[in-house]
Amino acid sequence: MNFKSLLNNEQLLTILHNVLTNESTINKVSNVSINGEDYSYNQYSLLIVMDLVIKYQIIISDETYHSDFLSKLNNIITNYQSHQDLIIKCNSLLLELTSKKLNLKMTSRENKQLILKHIYNRYIINGYCFHSFPSVFKKDVEENGLISKIDKKEVYDLKKINYIFDHHNYKNLISKNLNSKSTPLYITDSPAMAYYYAFRSPEYMAELTSLSKYYNYIEDYDKSAYYLKDYQKCKSNLVSLCKHVNMTTKEENTVLKSFDRRWSSLKLSDSAPCIAFIKRSDLAKNSLPNINEIIEMVDEVELPILLSKITDSKYPVIRRYSDIDPLDLTVITMPSYKEIKNYHKKSKEELVDNIEIVEKRRRFNLRNAYSYGNASVLALSGLLFISLGLTLSIILKVLGG
Repeated sequence: MNFKSLLNNEQLLTILHNVLTNESTINKVSNVSINGEDYSYNQYSLLIVMDLVIKYQIIISDETYHSDFLSKLNNIITNYQSHQDLIIKCNSLLLELTSKKLNLKMTSRENKQLILKHIYNRYIINGYCFHSFPSVFKKDVEENGLISKIDKKEVYDLKKINYIFDHHNYKNLISKNLNSKSTPLYITDSPAMAYYYAFRSPEYMAELTSLSKYYNYIEDYDKSAYYLKDYQKCKSNLVSLCKHVNMTTKEENTVLKSFDRRWSSLKLSDSAPCIAFIKRSDLAKNSLPNINEIIEMVDEVELPILLSKITDSKYPVIRRYSDIDPLDLTVITMPSYKEIKNYHKKSKEELVDNIEIVEKRRRFNLRNAYSYGNASVLALSGLLFISLGLTLSIILKVLGG
């Protein structure tokens, strides 16, 4: 899986930046609430686009099509009318590129079925599920793989924090089960949610610094502080929360010292979001019982909807209680929220010029972006597209931080 050349591509990073900073919708709030968190319209658009990027890499997996993909993706993100419209256009682009790769026009019933069968083969039979974690774990996991383990120092710090907030009637500020003697690995089949959790993991730090429901009681705090991994803003948020509940000086100092230890241990200021790609076949999630029924519907149902029936999340949360060998994983370092937000915004002229340059300089000898990762982090869940209603909804259930 040669994903590195696409993720480091200037055109892709520019597109992601433009999605996240789109001025026409930057103050708009999405209708979807994730974990009780009001999610901005642009942030949600970013998840949809990254969902497409990961699916494109799995299904097409050919640098030959990068230029065409990026050019058409750029057109999509400048012309979509709603999140539903964005999803349909993303699905249509995947179908178009698959059609082109197979040299099959989407006209006859047989060709449509062959295109859907190819996508099913690439994305489901030979596809991946995902586990997200911060980059501090990469080196350890290259040697040991994904291991379900409990960090005693982490639990000690988090129990102290929860105890103090509980004392002030702020129950379970950190939702992680701190009394469990074992913890499973949480895996999802949704690229969008894998990416969502990749830049907010570990979940307990996101809750502690800006994303807990209790921050809704504070008028002025930085909602993006943890996404940006901004130490000063995260600590300032936590100080505000401590003062809001009227902690004693001793209690506040205990909370802040525990926070500092966790931040330093996780090296969050320099953290990058990582996703482990795990073969569906290793998890027995590589088939759909109704695939024949889906393929038979090509004359009755629009192809973008049938595509969603194949590729949308069926296993939002998979609990794995056994370790995963490093040789069974491919870990990809993803663009961080901070990198995307701060990326140099290129003009349309620069974007077109660069796409043409990439087209002329196609390279096929780039090294694979392989490494292996682990973290005993959070619950993941899926992005579900309810195709008949053309409605997008996110179903999330946090099972541990």
